[in-house]
Order: sequence, then C-alpha cells, then structure tokens
Amino acid sequence: MTTTNGEAATPNGDSNNGQSQKRQRAKQACEPCRLRKRRCDGNMPCNMCTQFEYKCYFEKHPRKRSKLVEQHAIADAQITADDAEHPENEPPSIEDMSKMRALEANSGIAFTRLLGMRLDPSSGPKLFTFGWNLGSSQYLPPVLASITDFLNQHQMEQLAKLYFANVHPIYGFLNKGRVTATIAARWATTADSSVPDHMLCGIAALGILYSDNNPLVNILPRLIDAQKTALESSSTMLPPTLVDVQSWILRCLVLRTTDHPHATWMATCTTMHLVESIGLQLEASSSVLHPAANDSTDPELRRRSFWVARMLNAWVSFEYGRTRVALRGITARLPSVADGDYTKDYIELYSISCYLDPEQGDKAGQWEDFLTQLDSYEPKHDGIALSKANLGLCGYRRLRLANPNLSPDVIKTILNIGLNGLEAARRMAEKGMPWWHVANVPFQVICVFLAMDGKESLSHLATAMRTLEYVVERFRTVAMKEALKTARFLIRLSKKRKDEDSQVLGMSIQRATSEDPQPEDTRAAHNQQFQINGAVAQPMEENHPTAASSEDWNLDALNDSQFDWNYFLTHDMPAFNTFAPDGTM
Repeated sequence: MTTTNGEAATPNGDSNNGQSQKRQRAKQACEPCRLRKRRCDGNMPCNMCTQFEYKCYFEKHPRKRSKLVEQHAIADAQITADDAEHPENEPPSIEDMSKMRALEANSGIAFTRLLGMRLDPSSGPKLFTFGWNLGSSQYLPPVLASITDFLNQHQMEQLAKLYFANVHPIYGFLNKGRVTATIAARWATTADSSVPDHMLCGIAALGILYSDNNPLVNILPRLIDAQKTALESSSTMLPPTLVDVQSWILRCLVLRTTDHPHATWMATCTTMHLVESIGLQLEASSSVLHPAANDSTDPELRRRSFWVARMLNAWVSFEYGRTRVALRGITARLPSVADGDYTKDYIELYSISCYLDPEQGDKAGQWEDFLTQLDSYEPKHDGIALSKANLGLCGYRRLRLANPNLSPDVIKTILNIGLNGLEAARRMAEKGMPWWHVANVPFQVICVFLAMDGKESLSHLATAMRTLEYVVERFRTVAMKEALKTARFLIRLSKKRKDEDSQVLGMSIQRATSEDPQPEDTRAAHNQQFQINGAVAQPMEENHPTAASSEDWNLDALNDSQFDWNYFLTHDMPAFNTFAPDGTM
C-alpha cells in the first residue's frame, strides 16, 4: 500500500521514514464533498470546491435527539427496548436511516434529483418536475375570494388580537409580529403578501369563535369556506410551504371546534402529509425526498408547527378511533419556552399521552403508571387542563379493558382528574371560550362515573350534571342540548337498572302470605327450635323482638320511643348459635 504521495506504508499507516501519519478528518464536510464522497478540509470554501469551482456550503446534521423525540420515534418505528434505554444519547437509528434510503431508492423522481445533485449540487434539477406524466394539461388555480371582501382592516386587526389572546398561548406556531404587520400591508395594496388570505381567514374565524357573542359571527361560514377552497386549490395541488402547513393547522382548529370528527381527522392527516412533504419533522434535512423548507429562516416556527400538527393528529385519531399518520426518522427538537406561551407545556402533556398509542400494547402496571404520571402533571392553562382530563378518561377506558377490577387508589386518581376537568370546563364556559373539551369533558365524565358504578363515583354525578347543564345554558347549541339529553337518558337507565336490582333483592326476603304460620304455630315452632341434644332452651320474652323471634322486622317498632335498644344490642342471639359452635359461620 502506498500513501497519497507514493511512499510505501505499513498496514498500520506508518511510512518508511518511521513517522506516524494519521489521517486528519474535518469536523464537518461541506455538502458538495459529502454528496460526492470526497475528502473535505472543512474550510469555507474548501479546497475541493475551490479547485472545481463548486458552490461550497454546509448543512447542519443532528447527531442526537431529545428524549421526547426518541419516544415518538419508538412509537412510529417500533424500535426495540434496548435501543430506547438511553434515548438522549442515541443518533437516528440505523433502521430509520435504512428505511429512508430504501424510500428514496424506490422513487425514480428522487433518483433524478439525486443524480443532478451529485453532478452539480448548485444547479441540480428540482424534485417532482420531470417525467411524472405526459403533462397533457396544466393546472390553473381558480380565482379566489379576497379577505377584503369580508372584513375591513379594523375588523381584521380586532379578530387577530382575539386570536393571539385566546388561542395562540397554547397553540403558538405563528409569528405575531409578522401577522400584525401583514394585515396593515394587505389592506393597503392588492399585491400578494407574506401571509396569504387563507391564513388570515383562519385567524379571523378562530378570533370570532373564541370571543363572547362576537357580532361578526354571521360571516363565519364564508370565512371557513374561503379558507377551505384556497387551501385545497393550492397546497394540495402544488408543492406546499411552511405557511400552507400553518394555515392547515388553523383549519384543523376550526374544524375541531365546529365540525364532525371525520372532517377534523381528515384535515389533521392532510396536515401531517404536508409536514412530511417539506421535511418539518427533520431538524435539518439532507434527504432528497424531504428537503428542508427554505421559506422560513426561523427554525423555532418550524419546530412549533411540526409538534402542534403532530399533537392534533394524534389526539384526534385517539378520540375518533382512527389511525394517525406516523412519520419516520423524526429529529425535530422541542420548541423553546417563552413568556406567556404554554405550547411547550402542552407538548409535554402530549408526550405523556404516547402511552395511549394502540401500537404500544399493554404491559403490567402500564395504565396505573400513566394515570399517576398524568395526575402529577400540573397544567398552566385551562385549555391544557381540559386536555389532561380527557386523557385521564381515555386512560380509564384503556385500563378498564385490561383490568376491570380497579384499586381504590386508581379510582381516587380518576375521580380527581375528572373533577379538576369539570372545574376547568366551568371556568372556560364562564369566559365564553368554546374549547371542544368544554362540552366533551363533562359529558365523558358522566359516562365514566356511570361506568365505574361505585358509591364514590356516583356521588359526584350531580356535580358533573350541573356543569354540563351550565355549559348548555351558556352556549345553547343543538349539539349541546343533544348531549345533555343523552346524559340524562343514561342516568335514567342506570337508575332503572338499580331499581330493578333492588326489586329483585326485595323479592328474596318476601314470603307468600299462605306460607306464613299462625301466631300460635310460630310460638310452637319457636319452642321446638331450641331442643338441641335433648336440652330445651328457654323461650325469650315476647315483647322484645330479636333476630331469633322473626326474620320480618316491623320497622315501625324501631321508631317506638318505648323500644328497648339496650336489650336488643346486649341480649344473646340464639339464632346465630345454631349455625356452628361458638357462633362461628
């Protein structure tokens, strides 16, 4: 073997002059050298790019993932338990990398892009532009309604303030300053702005929804329809951008507040597919199929948009009983903490809910641990408190499936989570905030307390019903009235069943009149009853009813002021002595 200078070298790399020459590696190679598998000196520009006149640039490649990121990667890719013991120190798994390479190898379109990048990274062909079909017709976006047709500038500014005051604190994925500046520019000119109309429609719709008795409620359907039409004619037909993903998240929130669960689930799934198409799940992308979006220079917005979209898709899927969209190789970091912003706290609650993923399976003590961990979580916003309560009720349903016999500690935990959720629902209703769990939590608490069917749970049914009735009175919607009607129906069914059970128990202690002996016969039978081994027991006095004298108690006698309770409680009970020696059963 020879060195690059033509000198002979030993297998250990030592040259003939005896000097040790160890290969020097740069800490990071530039992208042109990395794609061509050339040695890079790490300079900017490097020697190779200077020599061949390539455009030298570097991309950041993550080497480790946070604990939460690894936890979700386990849920998606089913990594083995041994690999997950130290998730904070693990790079993207070999399995994830292998699947990604296989995915790229399957795609002929990606191969065209990869070939061009290897030939010249600075001017390779774009993805999805060549040979996909014959191109017989070209898509032309339809003419869309303008936001200025619905609202004036002052109205839009007021609705944006309501949105950022009531929704943004726990769903913080927009740049408030950028949106505010765009509103003024949008009404000053008809030119395209950095915040498109479909995003402004979503902000305005949520501003109307999350305000008390807003006078603009009549234009809400037009805003929702305008956003839907614009999104379906743009991001689902053409390559999306980060702004498109954010606008789809707004649409998911609108649908979760107002519409059918199927529509909401479909919207969250579409959002996750758009997330994948621009690589939001990757902190820094070197993938050909998922290039990192370059329409935003703020990585914090990318992270927030990804985690909020993922959280919505997972939770809606859990609640609706559908499959969520699972992305491979997630490396996106968690968002940072900001004053007055609870988005990261919300995502931490979401990380606890990963127990609920049906793919995780059931393990011994898993649901008890989940409920304990959930009960110890302290929400900092009533919207988060409602989600916590909903997760607790979901955990009860999973635990009930695995183990119908609940311990007193588990019952106490479930009751505590449910009652805290009722308090949060009432506070939200008082403010006129129509969070979806304001309706869902009280109704589900009633269902769970009825299913638990214990004295502890049934004693709190009145609190749950009063909360649900208050929510119905506060919002007065057809859906809420139906929920209240159904809750009352379920309680009546439960009461009817208990009345029937009580009737059955009552029949067990009743005797037909024809079978009742005459008083003198009763005394005779009573005297014969105590002949044991030839000994005759003395009959008790007639004016003191005891357990031995009759099984059918006259309850009126107990209310008699002349009734001798001391005699009743201290006198021997011969009837019990007939079972076994010493009165044992």
